[in-house]
Amino acid sequence: MVTTESTPKARPKQVAEHFSISAMTLWRWAQNPDFPKPLKRGGVVLYDIAAIENWLEGAKK
Repeated sequence: MVTTESTPKARPKQVAEHFSISAMTLWRWAQNPDFPKPLKRGGVVLYDIAAIENWLEGAKK
């Protein structure tokens, strides 16, 4: 996991492990227009863990 600007970021595999989901589920979530967009730097994709947690909380309501 990478921490930038005090917000933890993680690669897709780490995100899937963090939320106990499959990579395919993460891909499906990412197809939702409301899902937090990842940062893409030099071929590396990083997701904001806190933003995904907030998105999940909003989805429960």
